[in-house]
This record gives sequence, structure tokens and C-alpha cells, in this order.
Amino acid sequence: LSITEFNISCRYGGVFHVEKNGRYSLTRPEAIELCRALNSTLATLEQLKRAHELGFETCRYGFVVGHIVIPRINPYHLCAANHTGVYKLSTNMTGRYDAYCYNETETKDKSCDPIEKLDTSFLSNQDEIVIDNADGSHFNVDGTRHTGESSTSGVDDENIGSGSNHDTTPMDTSVRRSSPSYYGSVTPVSQVPDHSSGG
Repeated sequence: LSITEFNISCRYGGVFHVEKNGRYSLTRPEAIELCRALNSTLATLEQLKRAHELGFETCRYGFVVGHIVIPRINPYHLCAANHTGVYKLSTNMTGRYDAYCYNETETKDKSCDPIEKLDTSFLSNQDEIVIDNADGSHFNVDGTRHTGESSTSGVDDENIGSGSNHDTTPMDTSVRRSSPSYYGSVTPVSQVPDHSSGG
């Protein structure tokens, strides 16, 4: 039995980025399935645009309903070809990417509260599953804390990317990323204005 890791970002307006075992390993049907398992749906373009307005940015192509996108606030040549805004990929709709999910029950503009469980009945792959959260916590599928080492533990970087637990900024050392060389240097997320309502 192998371990499947899901890396989950903070949620902005209910929208969050999720990757499976590192980047770009999900088909569109798998992305839909994974969002359902996380008590969410695949985000719509409109939901992702609202999250972007709340400060959500990544450096990962991911599925939303009908599109493959990257939300960008800060320009960077290795992320969405230096574009900002919600950048849509116009080719290769059948490739493997990450997923952008939407949880309609989220009430905060930004939440990094951990996701502790997922519904495996929606997943075709029944390997051992570990949920890696943006706050650095790790949970088994049944909601118990995962005590084993994550395959990406201990790799720190000061650059931004998906906002998932594999990304970090100099202001937040509780999260990490496995492939720092993919990004180069970009403006840290901590310098993005906080648009949260505090509620």
C-alpha cells in the first residue's frame, strides 16, 4: 500500500488549491473527485476570480469548471508567463494539473484552518492517504493526526507558489515546499495587502 499525499492551501473565499503527490498529477475527473472528497466542488472561474480579489495567488495550473488557470497577483516570468490576474491556459485541456476546489460553507475571506478528514468513497484510489495542510498539520483520512514524516518534510524555501503547505514566505515558517528551484525569487505573499474582513 503506497501513501497518497494531498497538499492543501489556505482558503480564500472558500477557494483553495490542492495537489496530489506533488504538482500536476490530476486528470480533470480526478480533480472533480478529489474536490468532492474534500466536501467541496471544483471551483468556477467566477469563484476563483473572487478568491483572487481576496489575495489568492499560486504558481500552479489547476482545473476549474471549463478551464485550466493560474491566479496571479505579482508578475513572475515562471508563473503564467509573467501575467497577472486569472491566467487561462488555452491548450491541452486533457493534461494533468492540480485542482482548485470551492467549499461553499467557508465563511471567512481567508482561512488556514486545517482540513482534517476527507470522504474516501469519492476516491477511486484507496491507498493510505495523508492530508498536508497549509498550517503544517498532517492528518490521516479518518481525522487522526498523521505522525509519520511527510515525503517533503524539512525542505524550506522563501518563495511563493501554490500557497499550499509546500510554500512559505519569510514571515511564515510553518509551511514548506518540495521543489524550491521551480520558482526562483518572487515577491513574498506577506507583502500582498490583507483584504480579510477579520471575521
